[in-house]
Amino acid sequence: DDSVIELFIKNAAKEGISIFRIFDSLNDIDNIKSSIEFVNNEKQNSQGTICYTTSPVHNEKYWIKLAKDIEDIGAKSLAIKDMAGLLRPNVGYELIKKLKKNLKIPIHLHTHSTTGLADATNLKAYEAGVDNIDTSISSFSNLYAHTATESFISMIYKDDENPFDMNLLTNIAEHFQSVRPKYVQYEGSMRGVDINMLLYQVPGGMLSILEKQLVDLNKQHRLKDLIDEIPRIREDVGFVPLVTPSSQIVGAQALMNVLDGERYKTLNKEFVDLVNGKYGKIPGKINPKLLKKIDKNLYRTFDLANFLRGEEGFEDSIELYNEILSKINVSDIKSIRIESDFHEDEIEKYLCNSESQPEIGIVLGGDGTFLKCANALADYDIPLLS
Repeated sequence: DDSVIELFIKNAAKEGISIFRIFDSLNDIDNIKSSIEFVNNEKQNSQGTICYTTSPVHNEKYWIKLAKDIEDIGAKSLAIKDMAGLLRPNVGYELIKKLKKNLKIPIHLHTHSTTGLADATNLKAYEAGVDNIDTSISSFSNLYAHTATESFISMIYKDDENPFDMNLLTNIAEHFQSVRPKYVQYEGSMRGVDINMLLYQVPGGMLSILEKQLVDLNKQHRLKDLIDEIPRIREDVGFVPLVTPSSQIVGAQALMNVLDGERYKTLNKEFVDLVNGKYGKIPGKINPKLLKKIDKNLYRTFDLANFLRGEEGFEDSIELYNEILSKINVSDIKSIRIESDFHEDEIEKYLCNSESQPEIGIVLGGDGTFLKCANALADYDIPLLS
């Protein structure tokens, strides 16, 4: 059901959004088709996007076909989203030249400075005829972000031909320079180019979030282990590009692997869904050993919320909730899934409040584990969600 996306696009267009950059983390064309149609219905710029990455399955032929498919389903422009800064200058030049030859729609480049390639890649893209380039105001530029706006303007224009007001841009940069210290807690640890990202392919935004999570866990010394693990997982799952939501899914699984000290000891549900194709078509082949492990750990979820709604008394409901949990071996429970705005510490308080009832599920493993737990819970007639 795409009704929520359709309504979002309709209202965003109404409020003045004119360019919609539409992408799918797996570059699955079927996942962006409806959004492009909705944006076109609002007569705005539907910018179909390729999420750039490098792997044995991602070559020039792959990108040109994908770009042509995006144009064919109605996109009004094409974005090359290079979220990890992997697009090398000469590769970018050749790719954009061929895209310009094969496409009729404008081409927009978005690359990050993590690897130190962005300035040169943007300049070569400009020489190749790219139509638009993303940059950042200088006080927020480079490292995890983009080429500085003022610097790039200086690269492509002589002083007497520059159409931009550099004094105004300087004022804007100074304003944001004064704003930046307010958000220092969200700054990553990078102080210069990390060329290893060409190997690990970790996008700047993903890296800064993972760093923050490690700091919160007082495990910042494990950052190198985490970065090493990410490309190994990416290869296991068929070389998925690392961009929202696949970057978060792979990153979360990498974090669990590192903290557990064992690969895939714990599997998060989103990772299982990714491998099983619920997010879209995987570009490459999935590691057979991982597939076998996931088959044995298939998640099934019992819905406690609707069941407990039928209980009249608060105390009785809590007692029943604990009784149900006691029937299940704790080691068989993967997690208690709570879908609500409430903090987990407050969850019992709301179990019997029909007006603010959260969705509660017990997530269990598959095969014998699931069957054993299902038998233990059969007397309660609790609905099965998945």
